[in-house]
Amino acid sequence: MTNQSFFPFASGDRFIPVPLLDASARYPTGAGRIRQLSRCGQTKAEVATGHVGLISGMGIGPDGVLWVLDPQARAVDRFAPDGTRLPALPLPPRAFGSVQFEQGGTVLLGEHLAGADGPFAGAGQVLRLAADGTPERFFDTAFNGGVSGFLGVTHMALSADHKTLYHLSETGAALYAHDLAANLALGPIYTRTDPPAMLFGLATLPDGRLAVAIGTAIRLLSPDGAPLGDIALPEGRGWANLVVRPSGKSLYAMDFFGGRMAELSLPDLTLLAITDFNNPQGMTTVAEVR
Repeated sequence: MTNQSFFPFASGDRFIPVPLLDASARYPTGAGRIRQLSRCGQTKAEVATGHVGLISGMGIGPDGVLWVLDPQARAVDRFAPDGTRLPALPLPPRAFGSVQFEQGGTVLLGEHLAGADGPFAGAGQVLRLAADGTPERFFDTAFNGGVSGFLGVTHMALSADHKTLYHLSETGAALYAHDLAANLALGPIYTRTDPPAMLFGLATLPDGRLAVAIGTAIRLLSPDGAPLGDIALPEGRGWANLVVRPSGKSLYAMDFFGGRMAELSLPDLTLLAITDFNNPQGMTTVAEVR
């Protein structure tokens, strides 16, 4: 049973996507649902997005608003801290799939798709929204399409000073940097060469290091892209996204194929816990209330 709205957000609440996937679809696709979990992991509510696609990004802004991005459905939904859905923003019909919150209240949306035409059409750009949600400007970000050839900015993270945006095209080999003030692509700062030469989700750690999911492990990089070593993750090859918890004391890693979520301590990245949500091909991201 789904709810019409969430319960009022409480500190420690987590939100995860739990789609009803269509087994006949070529790519993971289904009716969007979001589960609200309490601090202790109990389900509080499940809310249907009303879209058919796959949620790839979520985030909670400084104002406590939950953002939910489904690039397949070309939908951006927002929920207020009281749990109710907010009115839609006047956004261009782009396939936004990731979100970052800048200092001063502006918001960055990453365009997940960059195909030439058809259902995967897009320009692979990043859109900045003013604090009131009004589109402000596009950034001409680099992308490589990933192995499918149509992926744009699928994952992104801000530097500690919020001057540089790090981003990548999932399953591609390159991690890019972009100077936001100058709207200048700084080129790939890191390119993976060891097989299978794929990068997935990324996060900026509180100490400034970059953490990139590589399927079976977390690859650590300096802010300028120098490799710092790998941290092994539990068995499986689907570890595809990373989210730093609001406390900054630990990190979540999402297992896309297995439907699991691991928690690792910071800064040493020791495994603390692993939770099986029985959510294969749906465990793309997580958002937690501060």
